[in-house]
Amino acid sequence: MGQTRGSSGPPSSEPPRRSGSPREDDLLRALVGSSHDAIFAVGRDFTVLTWNPAAEALFGYSAAEIIGHSVDILTPADRRADHREMLLLMESGARLERFRSRRRHRDGHWLQVTLTMSPLRDGAGHLIGYTVIARAVSARERLESSFQALLEAAPDAFLGVGDDGRVVLANTQAETLFGLTRHGLIGKEIDKLLAPALAGDEAARAEGDPHGPTAAAHRADGTAVPVEVSVSILPTDDGRIHCAVVRDITERVRAQEKFMQLQAEAERAHVEAQLQRTQRLEGLGQLAGGVAHDFNNLIAVISNYATFIAESAAEDGLTEIAGDAAQITKAAQRGAELTHQLLAFARREVVRPRPLSLNEVVTDVEQMLRRSIGEHITLDVRLEPGIWSITADPGQLDQVLVNLAVNARDAMPRGGTLTIETCDLTVDRDYAAGRPHLRTGDYVRLRVSDTGTGMPPEVIERAFEPFYTTKPAGKGTGLGLATVYGIVTAAGGDLSVYSEPGLGTTFTILLPATDAQPAGVDEPADPPPAGGRRGTVLAVEDEPALRDVLVRILAGAGHEVLIAADGPAALALAQEHPGRIDVLLTDVVMPHMLGKDLAERFLIISPGASVLFMSGYARPALASQGTLDPEVTLVEKPFSKTQLLAAVQQGLERN
Repeated sequence: MGQTRGSSGPPSSEPPRRSGSPREDDLLRALVGSSHDAIFAVGRDFTVLTWNPAAEALFGYSAAEIIGHSVDILTPADRRADHREMLLLMESGARLERFRSRRRHRDGHWLQVTLTMSPLRDGAGHLIGYTVIARAVSARERLESSFQALLEAAPDAFLGVGDDGRVVLANTQAETLFGLTRHGLIGKEIDKLLAPALAGDEAARAEGDPHGPTAAAHRADGTAVPVEVSVSILPTDDGRIHCAVVRDITERVRAQEKFMQLQAEAERAHVEAQLQRTQRLEGLGQLAGGVAHDFNNLIAVISNYATFIAESAAEDGLTEIAGDAAQITKAAQRGAELTHQLLAFARREVVRPRPLSLNEVVTDVEQMLRRSIGEHITLDVRLEPGIWSITADPGQLDQVLVNLAVNARDAMPRGGTLTIETCDLTVDRDYAAGRPHLRTGDYVRLRVSDTGTGMPPEVIERAFEPFYTTKPAGKGTGLGLATVYGIVTAAGGDLSVYSEPGLGTTFTILLPATDAQPAGVDEPADPPPAGGRRGTVLAVEDEPALRDVLVRILAGAGHEVLIAADGPAALALAQEHPGRIDVLLTDVVMPHMLGKDLAERFLIISPGASVLFMSGYARPALASQGTLDPEVTLVEKPFSKTQLLAAVQQGLERN
């Protein structure tokens, strides 16, 4: 037992002795000392007056350690002021029944306790303090309290339903959802609250499967609310309780409807944007093709006259003039490269496709790519073995890889990783959705990724337009990606790009697969020997300056030259010429008559003659998809003197 403050005898755990018989005091002391609840008395100055053994066990302080000390040692700092208010309440005769609070244990940890406080009066009825009965909150009480708090704090309605189908438990959210008070919910049949009721597939609901959006909660005002219900079974001493969590999904249903609407609108807008982008690029392609055709004629004139000047200067020993002419030739070659890229974008370049393995193309160009990107960039090549064959021009695929690699290099000035991957891919409707020109089927995928600076959306939108570039002046022509676009689409493929600033860029190219086996590479033909055959050549060209070039080159090589400005004039010359015409050399795109139509009518007049076509803009007249027919020989503009004479010589040898 504890002792009373100031006493020299053994410690007492009881309040100061009131009047009465010693036997009553001893009995009261024994009762307090044997109680399982902590009982202690606190004076008006908030010092501990008595302390029973149960208090020692609960709080860890012995009576000797705490009697005479402030009770604040047990109380949280933020609750100490409450003691003053409680004392005022007890002065008016109030009794504080079973409230929960925290108290500090001697070892420093906090205890959850239930407290009952009563005023302590002396024999004259004066308040001298208060008594406290403390009990630790049991695990069951904590669990029940937590469970109730959990139910009330839950964002969803909760109903407990007995085997008889009536509600036995409900939380605040259930009151809000159904528009009924808790008293109105308890005892109500569940089938009047929910449809379908919980009496259905209990096994599924016991696993927590939701009803889904078709379930409805019937409110007191007669309206129905779409809900999602999940049910579990809780066995209790009084029988099973069906615990139903009922979630109002009104906003979800509205959001889903709105999302579906927005998704449909977004998909429609995406397809329209893709079509507009494709149409814009098609329009730019037509313009680029026309410009390239005219430029090729001009470059052919410039480069060949530069050759004439260089040859004359060399014969006369005028080295300075010969050097100037060489610079003109170099500039013309640069112009020819640009028009070549324009034609590739416009899908009007002459294409020589064959079945091939994309893996072999990547392997053949890999070393060149490593040299192009520099040692500060890592090239990671990942080729899926045994991929399907494709039909394409290998030279064009080389151009695609080089252009993408150079773009990636420029996006990684401080180094990074360039990854090239190949694999087979079967495109289904889901994959093709939103890509109006991509058909379902088997494809070979080429993916080129870098870890560079990336591109914002407004740059991606215009990335494939010719002459559009974000590089500084003199650092790029803006034709690299335009060329890639033209080559891929001309091959029946699809090109997409994903990029974010700071996260790099990935180009994904899909090329249609074919069952044909890869074909071998044709060996280049030996150049014709010097001093070959001479013959009569009918040259047809609508550009006057280029006609002069043709006459000068062919006549200078010893050929008899007949020259015409268009198809009808050429046919008239062929009919009037008394001798044999060995070679028809004709432009493809001319006014009045296309070169292909001219060739057909010319061969009727001069059977057995060879036909050579000239053009850098051959697709509209020579073959479908920009490919050459096997029997067609093409001299691509701008041509050099050597290329033209070699082609004419091969034509003569076929006669």
